[in-house]
Amino acid sequence: MTFTAIDFETAHADFPCEIGLSKVEDGIIIDSKSWLIKPACFPYMNYWNQKVHGISSADVASALTFEELWSELRPWIDDNYLVAHNAAFDMRVLRSALSYYDLATPWIEYFCSVSLSRKVWKHLPSHSLGTVSQYHNIKFNHHRAGDDAKACALITLKAFEELNAGNVLEGLSLSGVKLKKL
Repeated sequence: MTFTAIDFETAHADFPCEIGLSKVEDGIIIDSKSWLIKPACFPYMNYWNQKVHGISSADVASALTFEELWSELRPWIDDNYLVAHNAAFDMRVLRSALSYYDLATPWIEYFCSVSLSRKVWKHLPSHSLGTVSQYHNIKFNHHRAGDDAKACALITLKAFEELNAGNVLEGLSLSGVKLKKL
């Protein structure tokens, strides 16, 4: 059971201002980390986005850009399945950042923990990160990328455990969730 959970917070549109990653090996979270990112739209920060995550222009003024962070981020992502809660959003942000800085898109296979939770816990009224985390008593600082990525990793592990899956591909097969390519 090996994968990396990813989460982005954005400054505006698809311009990331924070990334969180949680690496899972053999069913155990072995590392979690987050980085503030100086967004390409700096110093502009969308008011509504800032209201959600609380990250301001001042917070990212001395942060590295996505391009400058990429060499540190890439080992977390390479040769690993990625999972995100609402993967369409996070993969769009990742694609956008790679494209903006003209960075080569690595071979990435990913899946969505929202889709997975919908298959496993059909009875829940919502499958938002907050609702599914609350159901599993996962405490976290919502809308901060590191905490969101770790919550996503924990939810994914709980779903695969409920399915009695031995690995990611088996869990996806049992749930009917599709593995996608970036």
